[in-house]
Amino acid sequence: MTTNSTIRLLILNDSRAEAERLISMLNNAGHPVRAQHVDGEDVLNKLLQEKAWDLLIGLDTTTNPKPIDAIRLIRRFNKDIPAILLTDVEGSHAIVEGMKVGASDVVRLDEDQHLLMVIEREMSARMEREQRRYAERSHREIEKRNQQLLDSSRDAIAFVQDGMFLYANDSFTELLSYESRDDLECLPVIDFIQESDQDKVKKFIKEFTIRGSDVETTKLQFSAVTGDGASRPLNIDVRKSLYDEETCIQLLIRTSDGNSEELEAQLAQIKNQDIATGLYNKNYFIEVLESTVDKAASGGFNSALYQIGIDNFTQTVNEKLGASSADIVLGTIATHTKSLMKQGDTLCRFSEDTFMLLVPKIDAQTALDRAENLCKKLQEHIVDIDGSTLSFSYAVGISLVNETTTNADTPISHAHKALELIKKEREENPELLARIYEPEIKKEDLKSDISNMVQLALDKNRFKLLFQPILSLRGSDKEHYEVLLRMVDSTGEEISPTEFLSSAAKIGATTKIDRWVILNATKTLSEHRSKGNKTHLLINLNRESMLDSTLTPWLGVVLKTAKLPADSIIFQLNEVDVNDHLNVAKTFTEQLKELGCGFSISRFGCALNPFNALKHVTATHIKVDGSFTQELQKGTEDTDSLGELVRQLHQEEMITIVPFVENASILSKLWQSGVHYIQGYYLQAPADAMEYDFDTES
Repeated sequence: MTTNSTIRLLILNDSRAEAERLISMLNNAGHPVRAQHVDGEDVLNKLLQEKAWDLLIGLDTTTNPKPIDAIRLIRRFNKDIPAILLTDVEGSHAIVEGMKVGASDVVRLDEDQHLLMVIEREMSARMEREQRRYAERSHREIEKRNQQLLDSSRDAIAFVQDGMFLYANDSFTELLSYESRDDLECLPVIDFIQESDQDKVKKFIKEFTIRGSDVETTKLQFSAVTGDGASRPLNIDVRKSLYDEETCIQLLIRTSDGNSEELEAQLAQIKNQDIATGLYNKNYFIEVLESTVDKAASGGFNSALYQIGIDNFTQTVNEKLGASSADIVLGTIATHTKSLMKQGDTLCRFSEDTFMLLVPKIDAQTALDRAENLCKKLQEHIVDIDGSTLSFSYAVGISLVNETTTNADTPISHAHKALELIKKEREENPELLARIYEPEIKKEDLKSDISNMVQLALDKNRFKLLFQPILSLRGSDKEHYEVLLRMVDSTGEEISPTEFLSSAAKIGATTKIDRWVILNATKTLSEHRSKGNKTHLLINLNRESMLDSTLTPWLGVVLKTAKLPADSIIFQLNEVDVNDHLNVAKTFTEQLKELGCGFSISRFGCALNPFNALKHVTATHIKVDGSFTQELQKGTEDTDSLGELVRQLHQEEMITIVPFVENASILSKLWQSGVHYIQGYYLQAPADAMEYDFDTES
């Protein structure tokens, strides 16, 4: 399970406050949650039928419904939803009783670190089960494909078990001049051998059965009695094999039509090919990678290994088309990906939702540039299956193969780690498409290093602001940008807030950073508005700034100095921070209102009752959680969730912003739902200056 994977969570708990605390704990631990509080068996029945869920967490003493009834209902619908129970009873009795009724585990209340580890374990196990189910489906497809190859092979092939024909293909039947396979199957082999050769064949088969591949020869020559009574000399390759999961002997008579080389080439291709996608399979790819590693180790050229990940592939396909369409969708993506390859590239299907690409003779920077370009081209591709369209986002983890690489496992592991790191960082840095693996730094050293970098950045002014446009869908002439922060290291490389804000909080630097952002953003805005622009800025704050009682008086001075109208600034806090400090948030937003500033709540819609916060805080804008947009863009069945959320927000007279808009496919739906503003890479990536041309979109 990746850190930023949204968990679809069912909560059984008589206390909504405890349910909210659980959601807040998960969010603070880096696990975004879309949760539903279950307060009745009928509600659970409806939820299980209408939506897909990842996990159930319930208190063992909950009565409506009882955990045992909820688990039984999940089993009745044949859903793969692990259940974790919480208990305040000491000792092992509650654990044993909970697991008896079907819970995956039972955890003591308030032992949050233990609970987090159990959640991560169960989510990973669930993912592995999904991969196993996919592997079983793939296995059945391969068996079906193999059977088709056997049936249509020009070579004569038969399988023998206990001296009886278990199977014979059409070529074998035709060779022996029989009309149908039924004339051969389940009959003794010896009946089709000329009497003079029967003893020799009996002895060979007996010896081969005992010794298998250790027998001196796997060639057998004898004369067969054909269906029309004639004698035909045969030269047969004999080998041990499996047919229909039964150990047996394979009889193979190759055709002598001069196309044996072509046939061998076809067989080799089948051996190296993934059936579903037409790409190379994993085994062949590893052979090529091992050869590349050897060449690099002996002073040859360096290469790059890409792991291309498709975000939420299984969930998207299952919800839109059903699990049976997974191979079709993946095959379509594979075909498009293959069309983007260059000569010398080796592309394979590596897992259910990833490809591996080996690019020879390439340096690190070129590899990174190509990976980012590849991601962009893949994201532009719309998958169309019988009129149903799906779009996906992609990420590429890169590892370098050079003289220090010892085996094929190392670059594979490094590419996977790089890919997982991208997924963790995307919530704060959605423009991240690819990254090269770098050796991990010990957590203690990393924290110390980042903390020092933050302090140095404050001392030497090594922060920079980026601006991403927010476009009105309702024809407003106001220009909006969100202010995004980056820290710059000594080499000039940008570092996203994901990497440094938690360390900054521990050294008490977040309020200083927020004030740096406010000072520089207002200065930039003042200069920009002096040119006649009606521009507004959305500025993010950390929870520490909300808790700082000296901030709002200071803001009044800053706005007066910058000669800015207060309503040109909208301050933003995320939903979790607001819900965790409702009383403070209420006071803070009232003070902002007195100043004339706007206030926005970001990542809105993931709390059990997200509208509860609006009863306490004075908000003007709401930015909904990005997971809603992602669902809509992927075309999942839960497309009404965003529309319903927006409708309720409009009833509260909130100005709505939808982030992460990556393509034009959902614009009509957003417009119809009444969304006020959109933001995302479809418009523009974060830029150094406010230079977006809003007039072209009006």
